[in-house]
Amino acid sequence: MQFDARMMLPSADRAEFVHTYYIIETGSEPVTESIPAYSAQLIVMVRGQLTFTFADGHSAPASGVFIKAPQLRAAQCVLEGPLLEIGASLTHAAWQRLANLPADTVHDRLIPAAVILSPEQLGRLEAAAEACRAGRITPEDVCTAMGDVIAAAPFALSEDHAAVVGAIQRWLASGFDPALADLYASVDVSERQVQRICRRFFGVPPAQVLKRFRALRAAMVLSQPGLSQELHDELMATYFDQAHLIHDIRRYTGRTPTQLRQRSLMTGLLQPAGHGAAGAVLTPPTG
Repeated sequence: MQFDARMMLPSADRAEFVHTYYIIETGSEPVTESIPAYSAQLIVMVRGQLTFTFADGHSAPASGVFIKAPQLRAAQCVLEGPLLEIGASLTHAAWQRLANLPADTVHDRLIPAAVILSPEQLGRLEAAAEACRAGRITPEDVCTAMGDVIAAAPFALSEDHAAVVGAIQRWLASGFDPALADLYASVDVSERQVQRICRRFFGVPPAQVLKRFRALRAAMVLSQPGLSQELHDELMATYFDQAHLIHDIRRYTGRTPTQLRQRSLMTGLLQPAGHGAAGAVLTPPTG
């Protein structure tokens, strides 16, 4: 199986919109992979085609420019090459600013880019894909164009929404098993409002978001051997038993703990930098 996956952090002025960019290339042999429960993605296919099969069993082929709505569970994907895929993993706030679609009703599906982007924005990304295919610009240049399009999102967040989303992200990044009471105490709105806003931005209430993020963190620890044993032991201690660990990792990554230790395209997809608050607690502070 031939593949290459690279991730790039956004520039400082794009960090509020993009968790990370990624560039995936494969040879002519089809590659089948599990795709973790990611946030929304803007994807430009320079060449090749993807076919996603989501948790509810429906399949959707994709080429050109398209958007994958937030995933609440793992999906399967077949990459048909030779393939060059360039993607941007959107922050939860950026998804609302770009699409204004609630994640609890619009998730685990592909959305034609023309539904969300303006004709001018779509034309710019299609032109960038063609220029990259012809060798006139690099995949990194396509990432720059994607960041510009995402940053020009037409919708603004209300103050309440922005405050609660920020509080949820800080709460998730505060530890492996933070108390719900700490989240509710950190905001000036009711618990019901926190749950409603969380469902809109993250797809599910806070307790379920934490469960998903905990499973993704466990998968990152198991698939990234460079992370410390201390982190491994601290995170694993949050699980009641091995059966719960295996169930949650399979639900949110599509793999078992043993499979996560095998080199695959998913190894790159589970780098902490690509998962926002889910990965922040695994990443040492800089500076």
